Amino acid sequence: MRISSDEKGSRAGHWTDPETFIDGKEMKLQNWYKYQRGKKLKICLSNRVDYYNTVSKHRSLYWTLNIFDADIFELDYNQLPDKSAKISRKYTTGYTFGIDIDKEKGCDIHSPDIKKAVEDMAQFFTDRLREYAPNSVYVAYSGGGIYVLVHHGIFIPYFKRFRNRDDWDLMLLTLLDAFDMLIGDMRDEFFKLHPEQKGKVKPDQLNGSQRVFKTLFSLHKKLDYAVIPLDPKNIKIDFKRATIPLKPEVIMDGEEWYKGYDNGSQFLNQLLKPFLEKVYSKKRESHVSEGGHKRSQMPIIDFEKWPPCMQNLYNMPACGEGATRALAIFASFLGQIGIEEETARSMFDELAHRWDARSSNIFESYYGKMNVPTCKRLISDDNRGFPKGVSIKTLGVCKMDMRCLNSPSPYYYADRKAKINT
Repeated sequence: MRISSDEKGSRAGHWTDPETFIDGKEMKLQNWYKYQRGKKLKICLSNRVDYYNTVSKHRSLYWTLNIFDADIFELDYNQLPDKSAKISRKYTTGYTFGIDIDKEKGCDIHSPDIKKAVEDMAQFFTDRLREYAPNSVYVAYSGGGIYVLVHHGIFIPYFKRFRNRDDWDLMLLTLLDAFDMLIGDMRDEFFKLHPEQKGKVKPDQLNGSQRVFKTLFSLHKKLDYAVIPLDPKNIKIDFKRATIPLKPEVIMDGEEWYKGYDNGSQFLNQLLKPFLEKVYSKKRESHVSEGGHKRSQMPIIDFEKWPPCMQNLYNMPACGEGATRALAIFASFLGQIGIEEETARSMFDELAHRWDARSSNIFESYYGKMNVPTCKRLISDDNRGFPKGVSIKTLGVCKMDMRCLNSPSPYYYADRKAKINT
């Protein structure tokens, strides 16, 4: 319960029982939820009643790496659409960076060489992380492999900076993907140093919207082992210490486990920064072009405020190949800059008629529903057919001016306020 509690919120729980046969079919019994007065609610592991009800009935207990705002535990999931991942990100107020190091499929952790491979990788990862966060890295035997965790407190500066921004969903996904990219980088370093361990051990790159690890002292689903703390300076799996019933001294090891952490600046600004920047540059383009539809609060009807590409597109006397994609882009642009539908429809029809182009269902599909693609995509060399291809490079309408240089899309060129907010 201590490890699942934080002043900003709590971790959610997830129980699992061994597979069983029901009507001749093997079934895995597991659940995220409790049911109260007809409501389907998340299990809250900082809630004493939820904790005792779960561990008294079920064998294995998992916790989310996410710390959730308390409001999520009041949501009735019976009433929510199937968007649990986005809901989880919305209510995430903290996150533990987790690495699950496991044996490769078909290998036996009790084999001395496999056990050593898992220990070696865990030690390599832990040593690398402790260079930047010496008091923030915690290690545990998972019952089958090894968990390496970086305390959520180290990421407080990131959450303070981005948590209340409009693009929080993008920024949390950026953080999670940066974690996974860092894991991949450390994995590659490890196998360069220890090529003999390939095929024996692997780290999961699975930090996600609602990732779960078994809680400390949780039982394995089938084996008589529990999750127990390990020494980060000397990582060794001791099967006897992990066998249930646990000895009092093993349980005492949990008293100080996952308590201290560093301020996070060195970890974020040195180790993680290049991965954050690389992920963000990719996700930003996707978010601008494919995220929730954005629309100017006031219609931008002044033609001179439009970007050169949209001005030139609208003035083109004719358009051969690429007319369909150009019309779709134009419709999405009119929708984003707030042009009223009747006016936008008139402008669209005028252009389609002038070009003698097919226009069936294009306006209806793109006006007010799709964001105009980013400039990077609009002037790419990708000349695939519509709708996958959105490049208008061959039309020659892109005549960049100084404002284009720091505008990610035609929408942000036209709407300066939106660009400032972004």
